[in-house]
Amino acid sequence: MSFFSRHKLSEYESNNYQQQLNEFKYKITKFEGRLDKLENDLEYESQGKSFQPANGITAEEAANRVEKAVQKALPNELKKAFGEINLAVKNEQQSVRLYQYESGASIGAIGKLQRKRIYHINALSKELKKYGYETKLDSNDSDGPYSFLEVSWEGKETSDISKIDPAKKYILPLEGTDREITDSVTGKTITHEVAYACPHGGKWDIVYDRKICSDAVVVSGREIINVPKWVKSIEPIEAD
Repeated sequence: MSFFSRHKLSEYESNNYQQQLNEFKYKITKFEGRLDKLENDLEYESQGKSFQPANGITAEEAANRVEKAVQKALPNELKKAFGEINLAVKNEQQSVRLYQYESGASIGAIGKLQRKRIYHINALSKELKKYGYETKLDSNDSDGPYSFLEVSWEGKETSDISKIDPAKKYILPLEGTDREITDSVTGKTITHEVAYACPHGGKWDIVYDRKICSDAVVVSGREIINVPKWVKSIEPIEAD
């Protein structure tokens, strides 16, 4: 056998040894993982608890997380809904449909059709009723991909205009729109904002401002006397 042949064999043996070593390390890692799980199981059993994985949550916790997500989204959804209502009023409509999801669908990472949510219509329905609107959920499909909330404003008047003094100033905060503003670095709450109804360029709009309101959201009493119905439904608060 030549020196070259012996050198090739030695290299082969070295690679084979390295492969066996890697397989052995892999088996040790798997064994350590199983041992950790057994130790966790034993710890839970000794405390009279059943083992739960690190990411396991109860049904109550899951429901609470969903509710928090809904409440966090509600202020922006309410603002968007008022935008659609204003557009419908401009077109002389007396109702509008707010769809829960966008009409188009996309393929998600797991290969399933996914639709982007626009509104949480059940929560939105309750909020809009506070402003004097009639709301009706889709009776055929209340939580499906084509479900919608029908909002109407025909015939109902809920107004505090008789209490308004034209010489005074007021703010018109929308109930349920309080939201926290957090510092992007520390994650701490630095202020709160609330949505207010305000006149802009000859029409009424929704603007966000600090909870301790600035002059930007203060409205004179004479401006509130002749306003759209959705503005009339907001209880005016006298500005200091």
